[in-house]
Amino acid sequence: MPAKTNMDNNGTKYYRVTAKVGTKADGSPIRKQFLGANKTEALAKRDEYMQQLKNGLVVDFDKSIFTNAFKFWFEDIYRPAVSKSSYSRFETEYKKRISLCGLNNMRLVEIRTAHIQAFYNSLMDNCTASTIHSTHKVLAAFFKYADETDLIGKNPLKGIKLPAKEKKANVNAALIDDDIQKLKEAVLDDIGNFIFLFAVFSGLREGEILSLRYKDVDLKAGTISVNKSCKFLTVDGKYQLVEDVPKTETSIRIVPILPQMKPLLEKHIAVEREKHLRLGKPFNDESVLFSSSVGTHREAANVLKGLKKLFKRLDIKQATFHSLRHTFCTLLAKQEVPLKTASVLMGHSDISVTAKIYTHVDNAQRKKGIDRLSAYF
Repeated sequence: MPAKTNMDNNGTKYYRVTAKVGTKADGSPIRKQFLGANKTEALAKRDEYMQQLKNGLVVDFDKSIFTNAFKFWFEDIYRPAVSKSSYSRFETEYKKRISLCGLNNMRLVEIRTAHIQAFYNSLMDNCTASTIHSTHKVLAAFFKYADETDLIGKNPLKGIKLPAKEKKANVNAALIDDDIQKLKEAVLDDIGNFIFLFAVFSGLREGEILSLRYKDVDLKAGTISVNKSCKFLTVDGKYQLVEDVPKTETSIRIVPILPQMKPLLEKHIAVEREKHLRLGKPFNDESVLFSSSVGTHREAANVLKGLKKLFKRLDIKQATFHSLRHTFCTLLAKQEVPLKTASVLMGHSDISVTAKIYTHVDNAQRKKGIDRLSAYF
């Protein structure tokens, strides 16, 4: 009768079997040992491991711990491939939720759908559905990598049930014509409000506007060059300005300046020059077009604060910066600017995004047309 064990490790007896599981770069074999309480158990572990290799998993897949694998992917694979803003969003998710979850000390091959579902369910008491979807987005990217690199045999996110996202009120609706007129008058009274009217008639995203420099303005040609975006983010624990090139090629574009806007833009630039002179700073091609009181990049939070204050005084309901961009697209639709042209001006990577706004406007116009028939009653 064969011995139940054949080795002793610190007083604990095991049965050990070894097997060749691969080949090194120099041609020498990679051998691995499998331990069990007895020969049958050790052989079963070996056979299971060898079957996983046949299924395509890499050697030593069983040693991959979630925390270590995730950190390697996050810093060495994901970070170099994305913008700083995308990295910052994922970093926040990791620090606030994923780093504290029960998956951290588990081997990747042991993680099942039930483990992740339990993690998501545990978040529901303190997090919104949208937050859980954000966390899921991070884990989805990681497990896709683990699947593609043969660290796991099956993606445990398959079969996950996410909570339904909360329905949000449309706070980004376009300004009505009367509101645009109010805003225009506010700019004529105080050029300091120009940034908001500029957004309405250029359609630029907030980050795109805040990153504009004087060299991006061609007053002679009457164009604005959109080639970057910025925002203040916490990266590696430091709150800083992050300036990135747009994530899609369609965001890099030339936007014509509305002729009626040109005198206002020139006045705004003159005010910027005077401000820089007072500050003792040069105003040149690299100067920020819409700068702060000290001539640096403005923070989005402060811009939004100014917008809300102004709109409250003007009795304008919509008070998000994106509503200004939405207004631009809506105006294009009302003036029957071709959908493709509008999509290019907006810098949308998918024309269907522009089409949604166009469809909304088109439906409203149709309703007005039907309403005119009431004259016959």
